[in-house]
Amino acid sequence: MATPPQDGPLDTQALKAGPAHPAANRPAADLERRRRGRGRLTLFQLFRWFLLGVAAWLLIAIVIGIIALNRFALPAPTGTFPVGTTTLTLTDSSRPEPNDPASRRTVVVQLWYPAAASSNSIAAYQRWRETTSTTFYTPLLHTHSRTDAPIASAPTPFPVLLFGPRWGGDRTQNTALAEDLASHGYVVAAIDHPYIAARVQLETDRVIDGVVALEGPGGSNATAQSRIAFWNTTLNLWTADDLFVLNQLAALNSTRFHNQLDTNHVGAFGHSFGGAASFSLLGRDPRIVSAVNLDGWTFGALDARTTQPMMLIDEQAVADREHELLTLPQPGTAEDQLDRADNAAVESSLARFGGYRIYIRGSQHMDFSDQPLLPPLRRLQYTGPIRPACMHEILRQSIRAFFDQTLRNQPADLPTGPDVTIEH
Repeated sequence: MATPPQDGPLDTQALKAGPAHPAANRPAADLERRRRGRGRLTLFQLFRWFLLGVAAWLLIAIVIGIIALNRFALPAPTGTFPVGTTTLTLTDSSRPEPNDPASRRTVVVQLWYPAAASSNSIAAYQRWRETTSTTFYTPLLHTHSRTDAPIASAPTPFPVLLFGPRWGGDRTQNTALAEDLASHGYVVAAIDHPYIAARVQLETDRVIDGVVALEGPGGSNATAQSRIAFWNTTLNLWTADDLFVLNQLAALNSTRFHNQLDTNHVGAFGHSFGGAASFSLLGRDPRIVSAVNLDGWTFGALDARTTQPMMLIDEQAVADREHELLTLPQPGTAEDQLDRADNAAVESSLARFGGYRIYIRGSQHMDFSDQPLLPPLRRLQYTGPIRPACMHEILRQSIRAFFDQTLRNQPADLPTGPDVTIEH
């Protein structure tokens, strides 16, 4: 057998150790550096794990939030009727839009009404595209109304109530109150006035943000007289919107609502500027029988009113402010002048034609809306120490009693208690 060629003697130690590893040829310092680097994370890896952790906690928070919101419920209506709701977009071809003269004036109105038994879906508190940074969660909240449920049938038509939200508010801001009134046989029509309402979805692809400031073109430096002139112009616009909606409801009554709407004996109520707009309807149309103002000024709103019943429901601070103005020099600031003018208009109308005035202790401006009832921003701003459930009970008892008296000729008692002061 041939012997393999050999270049030299065999290294028996190398053969025992096996083939050399590639790392054996690397410098010792490099191997040591690699060994020290094992188990360490780079800055990018740390940042990536941090983001994953944040995302996981955010997902958990969202799931918990959705569960919590789904468990939330507005105060249940106290009447015997189930409640239905529907939303209409109405365009007045006879009027241009003041903020866009090339288009026609369009408003969105949502109705809450006595409904027949229905399996229709439960309505969300608000539409997604109409939410803002503070109300983004409200489409997840369930109400006590069923969307587009058929209207109930009754021997006599249901009285219609026109509702006006505050400046920068929206038509759903008093849903709990509207549902309760509907359960007692009223049809509540809440109206969004574009460019002043927080956000209004007129069509599928058109949303209008509220861009008109309360102070008007002059801003915070505007005089009292210029602000009153601006507000009176806006009151005229809202009044025209309200009467247009009422006319449209009368036209739809025989078809969509099966003659169940009483559009000839109508009440109006509203919060803040919406309350002033409700008063501005008194005396301007014989169909408007009575009105309620929730914590709102009235400038120009009482000019046409005579003997139509009216009610003001204010926070206690309004009465305190009246006494404070008696001690301040005149004419004072623009705010002093505005408050004096408002007090004079209210006192003159009450003295000549009567009415109710109610003060609620412990309340502030936003307590007259749903805000204290809604999670998670219940006490965000402008709310007082009064319990939300107590405030809501006072409002719904007062308003229902007032409209029962003035629209149905039914005796009803206004609420009493340590939190309520009533002037008749």
